[in-house]
Amino acid sequence: MKKLTVLLIALTMFACTKKKQEEVEVAVVEPVVTQETLTSKLYTLSDQGTDKEVGTITVTDLGVEGISIEVVASNIAAGEHGFHLHENSALTPTTNKEGKVVIAGAAGGHWDPDKTGVHLGPDGNGHRGDLPKLMVAEDGNLNVTVLSPKIFIKDIPGKSFMVHIMGDNYLDKPATLGGGGARLYAAPF
Repeated sequence: MKKLTVLLIALTMFACTKKKQEEVEVAVVEPVVTQETLTSKLYTLSDQGTDKEVGTITVTDLGVEGISIEVVASNIAAGEHGFHLHENSALTPTTNKEGKVVIAGAAGGHWDPDKTGVHLGPDGNGHRGDLPKLMVAEDGNLNVTVLSPKIFIKDIPGKSFMVHIMGDNYLDKPATLGGGGARLYAAPF
């Protein structure tokens, strides 16, 4: 009987030790990290809505560092263009108080979840949707990646990236919203 008791105690200890080893092995398994991307077509805009496709915008998740935004386009207007994330993905025209058509007016304004109400550029403490301006080559081709530490991949769905007709001085003076003017191209997400 004594041998049986010792055998049972030994088996119980072995089983407990084995279980603890299995638990330790499960605890050290590394999680699989994947990098999420979102892509949308970039369209020309008109007072009728979207027109032709001119490129793509691909957003890549950088984790706590925000996102990278790759813009690849061709046959677009050369020069400097304001670039922003707008509140909505709808690109239909609207009419302002004066009765004038606002191209892609349904996209709303620059994304400003903190309700700052000011345009201070990508490095300022204003709209989080303010991004670095885009410089398009004389041949009308663009292949550039910009970064935004203030926007995260989860923020993108339901919004649109907008390229304005003119540049951006990253201020609200002398013209509001950096002086970018009309909306020329957009990618809805």
